[in-house]
Amino acid sequence: MEKPFCPRCGDRVAMLVRYGSLRPVCPACGFVQFANPRVAAVVFVTDGDRVLLVKRGVPPEQGRWALAAGFVEFGEPPEAAALREMKEETGLDIVIERMLGLSFNAADKVIVILYQGRFVGGTLAGGDDVEEARWFSRDELPELAFESTRNAVRDWLEGRL
Repeated sequence: MEKPFCPRCGDRVAMLVRYGSLRPVCPACGFVQFANPRVAAVVFVTDGDRVLLVKRGVPPEQGRWALAAGFVEFGEPPEAAALREMKEETGLDIVIERMLGLSFNAADKVIVILYQGRFVGGTLAGGDDVEEARWFSRDELPELAFESTRNAVRDWLEGRL
């Protein structure tokens, strides 16, 4: 496998111990590459006794249902990412009412910010990278993708949300 190149100077990097861990380091300019986590904004929206879910149209978890979510883009506040992803994936406009929680998925190196949203407009339609967007009652929940979705739906079913 070919070693990656330094984003600063273009020289080949070497795996060296820096700051207590083995990391890609450029011997020429000293640049250290850190494996920083990504940040995802997830939105939990209910309508009476129903929860809004989207059917994933792309991997991972393609074909399973999840809360509307996506990665925060560089320079974008997480709340804005939540609103954007909701609109892109469901066609709905929401307002963020509060942050419900923060978790870390170590396997995927993702920080997950879970928000509670309230529907204020738009027309429900699957878009972007989802096959379908739909409201589900408590007794008709489909197979759920992602730990963050399963945890939020469980909390809702148990009356904590």
